Amino acid sequence: MNNNIKLYERLKTYHLNLHTLSERSGVAYSTVYNLFTGKKNINDATAESLYKMSRFIGLSMDELYHSLYADNSKSDSIFPDFFLMWEDEVTASVKVGENEIYVNRFTLHPAKQIFYADTIPNYKFGQILKDRCWDENRPDIDLLLEKIGLYEYNPYEICKKTHGKMIQDRTWFKFEGETITYRYFTEGKNN
Repeated sequence: MNNNIKLYERLKTYHLNLHTLSERSGVAYSTVYNLFTGKKNINDATAESLYKMSRFIGLSMDELYHSLYADNSKSDSIFPDFFLMWEDEVTASVKVGENEIYVNRFTLHPAKQIFYADTIPNYKFGQILKDRCWDENRPDIDLLLEKIGLYEYNPYEICKKTHGKMIQDRTWFKFEGETITYRYFTEGKNN
């Protein structure tokens, strides 16, 4: 079990999520979110922030630091590069940069393309991902998230797990090294 899952289980034990941890500890939500998702390097966190968070989740500062450090050192990017697929046709190659998303579109067909430009700001990319997720206000959202191994609504993580596949279209994300095809979704193997 990786450290991130252990941390989320610890939050759940204390009836916390990242929002409530932020509110109760007094640490800005952006700091909490960025540390727990690996977007911010743990070495950039202040001792005061670590102290405030650690007391609310029953860990020493050292334990929290090492748990977050182990997870943050695994990945430099919050979202991996991928191919945008239409069934089994590659319609775009997408590189996720620090501030922008770079899209090499192979077709401009409106049904096969979800990207409107070759360069997209990260905040717009986040909205595109959110549009490819369940509504976060669904009454059963916690159950859906639990089924895919998540403990909080996060469009980046949801799209990593679901490949950004929506029931109403044939578009999906294929990550580097994957061998799955569109058939994976039509046979219901991602449930």
